[in-house]
Amino acid sequence: MNKIDVTAYEIREYAISLGWQLVKEALADGLFVLNSPNQDYTQLIFPKDDYLKEYQDMGRISLERLSEYYKKPLHIIEEDIREVNDDVISLRYYSTDKIVNSLSFQEALESMEATKQMILAAGSSVVNPVLYHKRLARVEAVDLLKRTRFRHTEEGSFVLKISCPIHLEAPPTPDLLGSEEVSKPISRKAFEIINNGAYKLLSSVEENNFSQLLEEQTSSERPIISYNLCDSLVNLYDDDRELPFELRFNWSRAYLTKLPVSKTPSVLKFPYSSKSKLDELKNYFKPKSKETTDTFFGTVESLNGNEEPNGKRSGEVILSLIIEGEIVNARVNLNADWYEKAYKAHGQGGGLVKIKGRLQPGKRIRTLDDVISFEQVSK
Repeated sequence: MNKIDVTAYEIREYAISLGWQLVKEALADGLFVLNSPNQDYTQLIFPKDDYLKEYQDMGRISLERLSEYYKKPLHIIEEDIREVNDDVISLRYYSTDKIVNSLSFQEALESMEATKQMILAAGSSVVNPVLYHKRLARVEAVDLLKRTRFRHTEEGSFVLKISCPIHLEAPPTPDLLGSEEVSKPISRKAFEIINNGAYKLLSSVEENNFSQLLEEQTSSERPIISYNLCDSLVNLYDDDRELPFELRFNWSRAYLTKLPVSKTPSVLKFPYSSKSKLDELKNYFKPKSKETTDTFFGTVESLNGNEEPNGKRSGEVILSLIIEGEIVNARVNLNADWYEKAYKAHGQGGGLVKIKGRLQPGKRIRTLDDVISFEQVSK
């Protein structure tokens, strides 16, 4: 018989969240005893200390009783219990005409990276609500990411599940009626930003009303939508098979009465046809690029120059510049000497170059002119 890997306190929290009543008199005997919500004489009985040898047998009986009571498979009950104190976001890839029960390793990595970006963007917006985060490296957001856990996937479609335990940052305070007021932790605020922000973005795409959304967020003292959040949703799409996806939000059962949940729908579907609109919409939240004179570092992506009468080449080179943690594509015209250095760097397969000049504003490929120097960076 497999060992159960949920704790006594998790079983207790799960049962209480479903309305089971704790028998306090049994605590003195080292037991958790809970009466069913329907008062039908069904009980759960197991030791408080899950290291006792009796716990495995009595705990399993309780899990089986819950499975039978709610007509759910045992493994689903166990998974629900593990997440009783967590807020959970599930990313589900699906298709209307075929079974999707796997992703390529590269696709899975890209999905996890986009999910990471989504959490960091939301966490950053909790403490610094702006339309565009230059860097997703705030201490609070990084700490939130460290506390977020990767859960088991599910069957029937491909699901990536992440959860974050509720971690109260201040003790509950009783109000005049004797009930407890709990301040929302950063994890709940961040997950709500993802929920509410994604819903607003979907609605804006469906209504084709980008300007109204931008005006609403720009005029707000605490905007919840950022370029970074929108970009993370675009990156969640599976381009190889053009799959739609959905985000499902499951709020911690143990805190349902203490932390009111968002009224935003808990299941948000993103059809693949929305990707191009979201990709367009995200740029509404990014600051307009400005002319910048500086020294830039990057790599040579393509060489499009022409041959001169002396046999040397000069002309257009496309660079990928690394600016504030982002990749910016730029077009530059180089003389023969600099072009040769670009050729050598390109031949190294990602060789780094350093260029000083004036970078013009733009969207897809910007122009770099008034070049003063161009050097290949030694490894």
